[in-house]
Amino acid sequence: MGRVRAVLRDVERFGVSPAAVLTAGILLVLLAHAFVMRPGLFVDQFVGGLVYGMILVLVALGLSIILGLLGVVNFAHGAFFMLGAYLTFQVVVQWGLSFWAALFVVPLLLAVVGFAIERAVLRHVYDENPLIGLLATFGLALMLTEATRAVWGGSPLSVPTPPVLQESLSLGVTTIARMRLFTVVVSVLVVAAVYLLIERTDFGLSIRAGVLDREMAEFLGVNIPLRFVLIFMLGAAIAGLGGVLRGTELGMDVAMGNQFIIITFVVVVVGGVGSLFGSVVSGLLIAEATYLTPLVLATLAETTNVAAINVSGIGGLMPFLVMIVVLLVRPRGLFGQKGFME
Repeated sequence: MGRVRAVLRDVERFGVSPAAVLTAGILLVLLAHAFVMRPGLFVDQFVGGLVYGMILVLVALGLSIILGLLGVVNFAHGAFFMLGAYLTFQVVVQWGLSFWAALFVVPLLLAVVGFAIERAVLRHVYDENPLIGLLATFGLALMLTEATRAVWGGSPLSVPTPPVLQESLSLGVTTIARMRLFTVVVSVLVVAAVYLLIERTDFGLSIRAGVLDREMAEFLGVNIPLRFVLIFMLGAAIAGLGGVLRGTELGMDVAMGNQFIIITFVVVVVGGVGSLFGSVVSGLLIAEATYLTPLVLATLAETTNVAAINVSGIGGLMPFLVMIVVLLVRPRGLFGQKGFME
């Protein structure tokens, strides 16, 4: 007991509470137990959570940047994601181009859509009550959804996966479709590129300056309106790329934007508004919690013979449970800054 207390004192010295360490230890034990019981299914769920998490990150990145710099709660961001999937169908099936071409063409098309929407609508709601921007973008989301339904119909659609991505890769205990791994690789590259743009360039420096103090940035000669347009186009393009990847893997329907936008807002809030790193961490955390929690509880119920532990539908609740827990401990999110957006 003396050594345990000494370890706890050392942990507290580094600013980590013993409760957090204990909770992390319990989670690791539960995850290890699930892996030992069902290694193949565990890896399947882990990779599924990783793929889902990277799609969430792609959508959340643009949403976080737009909310951080423009101060607009962009409810239409999910529609950009959905439109990216349907434009992939248009490019690949209707126009006869390859999936590889769609990876570049669709984000460019979404950037054009983002430019038109920012110039036609959103520039009129800057510095207004946030509720006005929310209602405006909510209306835009409905319009884009119905326009998509009018052009491509309401039935689910799909696009062919490139032959090189149709095969599976063996991981020993299970096999993983190459398309899923490709989604992870592309998402990581996009996250790295956005990080370098925001953190390692003069343009990114001006963006961060505008986020922290718009008036001072304008006083120093930063063209904030131009950056508003470019950032909105970038956010729309990234969401469109997420639609390309998700639509190719699982197909598309007009409800997919609404399904993603709510979870994406949760990701942004949990990570901390305006924090790109926070969006990445929270997106992966929420996705893995969504995919692994049902498996962990199922294996625990099997081991203990307590069927009540295996709660039906717990995966769908996990994003909101994670948000509640995080906000109780850190009201500004995991990496939210004091005074930001207040």
